[in-house]
Amino acid sequence: MDLYLNPSDVSEIVGVDEEIIKRTLDRKHPEIEPFLRVVSSQSEDNDETPKAILQLRIDGLAPLITHLSFNIPTNEIIENLISQVVHITYLREDNNRLLDDNNELKEKVKTLQEEKADLRVQIKYLEEESSKSLLDRLFKTGK
Repeated sequence: MDLYLNPSDVSEIVGVDEEIIKRTLDRKHPEIEPFLRVVSSQSEDNDETPKAILQLRIDGLAPLITHLSFNIPTNEIIENLISQVVHITYLREDNNRLLDDNNELKEKVKTLQEEKADLRVQIKYLEEESSKSLLDRLFKTGK
C-alpha cells in the first residue's frame, strides 16, 4: 500500500462518500493538515491544465476518521473498518496457506530432482553395462 492515499482510496477504506472526504481534506483542519500533500494529476476532460489533488498520508487516517465521526454516524465507519480487518485477516490466512503450499511444492521439486539424478546415474550404469555385454558378445562370437 502507498504511503499516501487519494480521496477515492480513503473513501473506499473508510466507507464514506468520496465528496465528503474531499470536502473534509479541503478544509485542512489543523489535526489533519500535517498528513496532507498536494500532487498534480491530469484532469479527466483531457485539457492541458493539471489538476491539484490533496492526498492523505496513511497515518493520517486516524485523525481523519475522528474528525469525520463528529458529522457521520460512527457505526457506519466502524462496520466498514471491521469488514476491512476481516478482509485483511482472510488475506493473511490465504497468504500463510499459499506459503505453506509453496514450501511443500519446493520440497517435492527437490525430491524429484534427487530422484532424477539417481535415475541418471542408473541409466549411465546400465548403458555402460549394456555396452560391456555387447562388446563381450562380439568378442565371444568372434573366437
